[in-house]
Amino acid sequence: MKRTRKSRMAVLAGLATTAALVLSACGGGASGGGAGGDTLRLAFNADMQVPDPDIFYEIEGNALTTSVYEGLVRYKPDSTEIEPALASSYTVSPDGRTYTFTLRDGVTFHDGTPLDSAAAKASFQRRLDVNSAPAYMLSEVVDMTTPAPMTFVVTLGKPVSAFLDYLAAPYGPKMVSPKVLADHAGSDHAQSYLKDHDAGTGPFTLTEFINGQRYVLSRYDGYWGTKAAYGKVVFSIVPDTSTQRLQLEGGQLDMSLHGYTTDDISSFRSNPGFTVTDFPAVFKSFLFLDENKGVFTDQKVRLAVRQALDREELVRTVYGDRATPSTQVYPAAQQVTGGSTTAPVDPSVLKNLVSGLGNKKVDLAYVNDDSTNQRMAELIQTKLSAAGLQVTTRPIPMAQAFDLPNQPESARPDMVLSTLNPDAVHPDTYARIFMSTAGSLNWLQSSVPAADAAMDRGLNATDPAEVSKAYAAAGDAIAASGLWLDIADVKETVIARKGIGNLVHQLPTLNTVRLGDLVKE
Repeated sequence: MKRTRKSRMAVLAGLATTAALVLSACGGGASGGGAGGDTLRLAFNADMQVPDPDIFYEIEGNALTTSVYEGLVRYKPDSTEIEPALASSYTVSPDGRTYTFTLRDGVTFHDGTPLDSAAAKASFQRRLDVNSAPAYMLSEVVDMTTPAPMTFVVTLGKPVSAFLDYLAAPYGPKMVSPKVLADHAGSDHAQSYLKDHDAGTGPFTLTEFINGQRYVLSRYDGYWGTKAAYGKVVFSIVPDTSTQRLQLEGGQLDMSLHGYTTDDISSFRSNPGFTVTDFPAVFKSFLFLDENKGVFTDQKVRLAVRQALDREELVRTVYGDRATPSTQVYPAAQQVTGGSTTAPVDPSVLKNLVSGLGNKKVDLAYVNDDSTNQRMAELIQTKLSAAGLQVTTRPIPMAQAFDLPNQPESARPDMVLSTLNPDAVHPDTYARIFMSTAGSLNWLQSSVPAADAAMDRGLNATDPAEVSKAYAAAGDAIAASGLWLDIADVKETVIARKGIGNLVHQLPTLNTVRLGDLVKE
């Protein structure tokens, strides 16, 4: 049965809107903490839902799930290239429908069960059976076979150019112990058990998971790869970024993965006790504009907004050197050409159009999960107000933004500002999620049929040149609509205490580095 892509909102619906601030959970007084000790201490801004790899579909929590679970393939550091992981090699048939994976020898799950093709098949089948949000990645699978103990073959009903990217994504199918699935199957495919336990193969195993308080990982000494340098990783829940900064400066935290203002980051850059590292990422700041009501029903007005915004000035003011002005629809790191949005900065175009409008009111909402969004929204408000629009700004939480498609049109803002990431590096996971007519995160329910058709061509093409051509066409149609205005390509910034080295980052895996690769310098 075909699975369809579901909204991340379905995953986040059960999350609490506030989290307990438990300062003691940071382990500031615990022996062994600090860059040279055996415990690495980090903080999340909010609770994650569950660590179950077939349900997890958030950004906050990537550091935990990707340290516990692994897939057959993964992205090379800061690259669009895919490399073997739990598969030692793989081949793809010329028709793009059959994928054959040779599994890596010597891999065991955290319960000691060896990885083999039967375990790989059970893991894929479990994702389909659970049928939660990330199940769409296997929606075209029509057959799975195990012709040899270490050979796993997956057959698709039709070509999917993004399939390997799905498998390499942080939300992609992960290997799960078949013994755990059998022993704790219950009536929900072991979901009850895996909401606070793990069954992975990663460098760490989950030893404590208490929502609102802390999550604890312990080194898995049977790991097939290089053993982790840290014996324990403790994640506390600290919603307030200012508190996180104080704890990082005071020695209660060892690393921060996201959330700081540009001024905060500049302060840490000048502090000899810390290292600040910027990584490229498929991460973009952009505006959604509502074509269904209000000022932005007119395409000319939408495109004039783009010309009224000096992206170089906005990026320099808000991000400094942590971002670059956007020049096309897709994130720069996706390396897709198409959807150019360069145009001369000319606020007079918008001002002339606005002078003839009756209704000039604009409700601009910004997602408050990122401290930079408020500052960016304020600057955009200033620019658009100067052109004659009556702009008001307001913050909304990410969960509310995800739920916008379910709200009546009258309740939706006219513009939404956010920084967002796709599921993987493949362009379909960006354009289709946010900008297709049926996109799960198409918050203001806009539609560009020509872009939809081009995405479909690209997803089912087998020739890389045809894939690129199709997504370039989709990008061109999206750019011409003016419904999504790209502002900045944003880097990931990680702050670490001096003495923590080998920070390995992957383009689509936001808010983390590979914790198992860290070393003590």
